[in-house]
Amino acid sequence: MQLDEVDKNLLMELEYHFPYSPTPFYEISRRLGISEDKTIDRIKKLVDEEIIKRIGMYINFRAKGMDGALVAAQIPLENLEKYRRIALGIRELTHNFIRNHPKYNVWFVIKAENREKLDSNIKNLMEEVNAKDYIILYSKKSLKLSVKYDIIRGISWSENNETTLPEKIPTAEELGISKELLKALSVPLPITKRPFKEIAEKFNMTEDQLIDLIKELKDKHVVKDYGATLNGEKVGIKENAMLLIDTEDIEKACENIALHINEATHVVLRESNKPWDYLCYCMLHGKDKQVIFDAVKKVIGETDARSYMLLFSLENLKPGIVM
Repeated sequence: MQLDEVDKNLLMELEYHFPYSPTPFYEISRRLGISEDKTIDRIKKLVDEEIIKRIGMYINFRAKGMDGALVAAQIPLENLEKYRRIALGIRELTHNFIRNHPKYNVWFVIKAENREKLDSNIKNLMEEVNAKDYIILYSKKSLKLSVKYDIIRGISWSENNETTLPEKIPTAEELGISKELLKALSVPLPITKRPFKEIAEKFNMTEDQLIDLIKELKDKHVVKDYGATLNGEKVGIKENAMLLIDTEDIEKACENIALHINEATHVVLRESNKPWDYLCYCMLHGKDKQVIFDAVKKVIGETDARSYMLLFSLENLKPGIVM
């Protein structure tokens, strides 16, 4: 599908300025000067064409009481297809790529209800595909999740207004809300005139009450990436790279990336199950490798990195999956 200027402007509004309103598509239609019905029809077409992956929000997995990790695995080439088929059936396994590391060819993110279950699931999966070696990089602190693409400039870009980062993400119990509500908020919103209506009624709330809660959860870093998530390939974002940093103050480095590097989509402070120096992680996306190299220079300047690894994606083993 060829994007015209109206579609590009619509996508940017959906990504960056999705309204906190019972009628968000009406609000967007007013900004763009087109009718609400035409706006909704265009959005549905963009979803059908797989340009928009979803409209909604992500819920921080820690709020659900879960644990997560990035796994770097050395999987024999003859077992990659078997691994891919197994991974497609594991809902908690996401961000699954072959990358250009000299030893660890497969990198994936996986979550579970606790650390013990997480370790067990990883061990079983690695044994099933006869992995020669693997490293578990547990998520110690998730500092940023904002997968936004500036399709005009061809680079991942988040409008970060944060000045401080949370020490801890509250759980559903601490928030006094049900895990079922958080699960419901994780599901993509329907493309209708009142997309919040059904979930509000299910949990005995008005739409305004639900939207106020979403804003509160966003302020507490429970809700992330509010708005549209786009398919990078479909909008000219052809490259993605994982950047892993080694520096003296790894926690400060991660904080600086989260606060000052708009191009970074994910920023996570990690801890490993075996010796591994690169514990600050971020993701960068761009129309070509050069815009990513330019972003890397900014990251190095912010972190005083003594060394780093830049791992480009060679193949997406679980395309189209968003959680």
